[in-house]
Amino acid sequence: MALEPPTYSPSAAVPPYSLSPGPSERTLAVSARSRRRIPTGVFTRSNKLITIALRDQEENATQPTYGRNSTVSGDIGLSCTQGVQSVSIKVEGRLHLADPHGTSIDTPFVNMLYPVGGINGSRVCPSIFPFEFVLPEVFVDNGIRRALPPTYNLRSDLSGIRAQCNYVMKVIVKRKGGKLALWTPQKKLTIPFTYRSRFRPPQPILASPFPHYPEEWFQVTSTMAVKPHSDIEPIDCHLFIPVVQTFALTDTIPFYLQLIAPPKSLQAFLYPTIPNHSKLKRSKSNAAEAATALPTVRVYLMRQVSVVLKGVHSMRKTTIGEGTLRSLPPGAPMPLLRSQPLDAGLSTLDYEGEVRADSDVTEGQFVLSRVQIRDFMTVYLAPPNQYTSPLNPLQHSHSIRLVTDSFAESTDHESQAP
Repeated sequence: MALEPPTYSPSAAVPPYSLSPGPSERTLAVSARSRRRIPTGVFTRSNKLITIALRDQEENATQPTYGRNSTVSGDIGLSCTQGVQSVSIKVEGRLHLADPHGTSIDTPFVNMLYPVGGINGSRVCPSIFPFEFVLPEVFVDNGIRRALPPTYNLRSDLSGIRAQCNYVMKVIVKRKGGKLALWTPQKKLTIPFTYRSRFRPPQPILASPFPHYPEEWFQVTSTMAVKPHSDIEPIDCHLFIPVVQTFALTDTIPFYLQLIAPPKSLQAFLYPTIPNHSKLKRSKSNAAEAATALPTVRVYLMRQVSVVLKGVHSMRKTTIGEGTLRSLPPGAPMPLLRSQPLDAGLSTLDYEGEVRADSDVTEGQFVLSRVQIRDFMTVYLAPPNQYTSPLNPLQHSHSIRLVTDSFAESTDHESQAP
């Protein structure tokens, strides 16, 4: 006996969805999507006898640019093929370092040869050679496999430190020598190129308004010390930054700064201490100027370049991004002391702000055996008058990582920073 099929009721309507979170929702994670446009231009360079055309380059570029695991493709053309035996491309990377003591090195770290073509079985050499190869991802640095460093140029200044990392590709044409040959036995065409070791953060910046969702913030603590025989307590400094601690050069990095101490210590930080003994008395104008002086509160990005040559370590530090700060609560004309709810006798000074790398900083940090480029988020605090204040200035740096690309701009040639 045949069985009747069961009856089915219509499915419920699909609920509406939105890419943006609702009023009672928040984004917990976001999958990175490729947003980077792949260039479609052709870069050409030539001399009297050799022409090279490189694909997938920006229009009107002054140099070709490649990234991690990039494929180099294009065509080589010869205006004369007489006696040509082989055509190849050599990729070279060189590192030049100098320190304040007059020591310098110029050493290759990449030297790869890629055969392109030559005469065929009929002993006839073509005039056009298409080619395609993949750039190496790593090299051996003092016995350690490391990722290729980016193109980098730190010019010498008063510190005397110089660091340059450059790449070139050379088209090499070899021919059979002879008295009637139009070419020398070997002819080259050199093309400098830019190498960008692209990385992106492992996750986006998740930074809800502080102090909500504390798991999204990383706390950096330091202490503003007092001078000997002072009658005030030190000031605890708490800097809160996004927990990922890896940021793109184009990211605007939010932060919160909180100073915690007894009111007397914070008052000493906010307002200058005017000496009253005769040796330090000032004129009325100078005294008035000192009385209105303000404390220094800075949060900025600092880059440290370290060079080691012949066992001598040299270091150079530069500011690569200045943060903007606002006193809390919003709208306060100047920092306000607020009571710390959990600890009797303590008050706080609160700030919020953002910091971003300067636009001329185009490469992230990297580490080699002879040179290291590292980035830090630095807090600097100083009372209005450092000579008479009972507080010592504070400078505290916390290591972060700056990378080339934001989380949402990943491509197949980019890797997540560890």
